[in-house]
Amino acid sequence: MFDALESTFENEFDLTSRELNEIHIKETNNGDSCYIWDVKNSSKAYNSFVLSKNSQSKIICVINFFKSSQTNKYLPRPTFKRLSLDGSEKSVPPAGKVNISLNTSQDALSFWKLVAFLHSFKGVVDFGDFDTSFKVVSSNIFILEFKNKEIAEKIKDLKDLINQSDLTSTDIKSLLFESRKKDIKVFYFLLKNLKNCHENYREKFHLSQGEESIWHHFLKKNEWILGLNVDIKFIRDFYDEQKIGNENSLGSQSPKTDLLGISDFTTLIELKCSNTEIFKRTKSKGRANTWDFTSDFIEGISQCLGQKTELEKMFDQKNFVKDGKRLDKTGIETIDPKTLLIIGNRKKEFPLHDRIDDNFTKSNTFERFRRSNRNVEVVTFDELFERAYHIVFTEKLPLNWHEKEYLSFFE
Repeated sequence: MFDALESTFENEFDLTSRELNEIHIKETNNGDSCYIWDVKNSSKAYNSFVLSKNSQSKIICVINFFKSSQTNKYLPRPTFKRLSLDGSEKSVPPAGKVNISLNTSQDALSFWKLVAFLHSFKGVVDFGDFDTSFKVVSSNIFILEFKNKEIAEKIKDLKDLINQSDLTSTDIKSLLFESRKKDIKVFYFLLKNLKNCHENYREKFHLSQGEESIWHHFLKKNEWILGLNVDIKFIRDFYDEQKIGNENSLGSQSPKTDLLGISDFTTLIELKCSNTEIFKRTKSKGRANTWDFTSDFIEGISQCLGQKTELEKMFDQKNFVKDGKRLDKTGIETIDPKTLLIIGNRKKEFPLHDRIDDNFTKSNTFERFRRSNRNVEVVTFDELFERAYHIVFTEKLPLNWHEKEYLSFFE
């Protein structure tokens, strides 16, 4: 015969000293209840678990099962108690409160081991919609799922996180700094094409061949670099690859700008490559204190002037479309539109730190051209990088930053 304790199925299983593979959950033969049975002793069942104990008391979790009429499974209902070691309940003062806390990591682990044990018998135990409502995932999986969401979903999730986390404006600025710091790092790697960066970037975003497509994608993706950076008024929005002129009957002969900047007035932005040379390799004879520009540079200027003229003529008649929606032109004017050409890398093509005389001639020629040219502003990619850097960071770039393989601010 079983003794009284065994016959009432009121045994304790001590999680602080025993392993869960010593017990299992099994339904009775008539299907009206289920119990937690000892694997080796088929006549012994448990109704409570010792989660924690010390020299004076112990914390137990009593589990009672109730059969669901909807699922025919058994819903576990836990009750937590702090008992003396002899099993008697601790006395509580009138209207007093008892906090049953699992203070140590080992105590908490015992509780979650119990939850995992119950959950492992899903064929018998009813966990409701626990599996669909809750899931334990690694941070890597969370980040991967977030990255694969659409932009609108990402923004919504971030708004929810900010609201629930009660972040301050200082906290948000810190997050923005980290994001822009990452953008600056990518900019630097693209500018120097470190570690085959161009090819890796092209493959990641499925871009067409050529460096120009890479810069177009990067600067469009990080509009703040242009919107806050160039020597023009603040740009509120950008419209990508817009035809700005009047097409002929075959749908051609309309110049297309890389980016159309929108604020109170329009801005045209034309992108070339950072490796496009501004000056010819050799100097023309008989011309002192000057240097000849390359045909690529002159054609870029000519292209910008043509776009500028066409936009002035056609802006009022033209519909500009972004994400399937027409631009609302209310309050937007096109008067002698600002035109920006981003081309070349002066630190690479004619660096001044090496003190070579020809490089000073090229630098002076380039600056004289820019100061005398009112219609098109010319900015090199390295200048754009320097300006973007100083928007984000307070410390100054070293004079020879372009020669360095890696900069300390990336750490």
